[in-house]
Amino acid sequence: MKIHEFKIILIAILLFQIANSQEEPFYKPRFHKEIPRKNEKELKIKISGGAGVFYILPGSNDKIVVIDGYSRIPEKSLVDIKYSVDEDIGYLDFELTSGTSIKRTDDAKWYIKLCKDIPTTLDIELGASKADIELGGLSLKNLKISTGVSSTNLKFTSPNKITMRKFEIEAGVAKFDGEKLGNARFKNLKVSGGMGSFDIDLSGELLDDADVNFEIGFGNLDVYLPKDVGAIITPSSSFFTSKKFDNFYKRGDKFISFNYDDAQKKINIFIESGLGNIRVRWTE
Repeated sequence: MKIHEFKIILIAILLFQIANSQEEPFYKPRFHKEIPRKNEKELKIKISGGAGVFYILPGSNDKIVVIDGYSRIPEKSLVDIKYSVDEDIGYLDFELTSGTSIKRTDDAKWYIKLCKDIPTTLDIELGASKADIELGGLSLKNLKISTGVSSTNLKFTSPNKITMRKFEIEAGVAKFDGEKLGNARFKNLKVSGGMGSFDIDLSGELLDDADVNFEIGFGNLDVYLPKDVGAIITPSSSFFTSKKFDNFYKRGDKFISFNYDDAQKKINIFIESGLGNIRVRWTE
């Protein structure tokens, strides 16, 4: 058999295998749900997901939530959603169903759009996932984000409409990027990380005298501060952590930014770390 004839046969076999492949190459719509707004004055929302890709973002003011699910496998029962209203407070619980055949992170995609102008306590708990979360322009009273083995990008491209009382991020083995988190307008931010890479950009409309707490086990932490904000950093005394704080001077066990006395807004940063690298720098 000549070489070119062998190539033709090989190509034909490959094309036959592709044509008869059982794997679906494209995402197909599997789920859609809308919950209309009534007379709710406050929302408490919990989003619990295992494997998957999650897009969580602002929606319209006439809907409590709009949810669309897509997957590459023919699965129908993907999610359990419960919603109730008690004394003008809406309670929404979104949970991926147990026993789902979705195992890989990219098997399913979820788009979750939230009401923008109702004061909301939001609790997001994700497993082995990828998440792109845009919460700018919402009305968040409290926010907690917990992730497992994950890659997460959290953004506040516009200011939160109300003051956020409590803001918590808990990441396991993770790559976590936070953009313009100052726009969350938080009083207290706590970031806990087990192992991974954490980029935290605090630019935006930071509140004066806000507290920021970092607890990192093993990994790299990069913090970006707006140039018009003064900061005092209180780090742990770990010998296994490399620290670099740009344009800070040391006084006792604290590091104080050179612009601190003249800055109109000031924040307090507390850092505890096990093993890794920490850098604090400035952004426009």
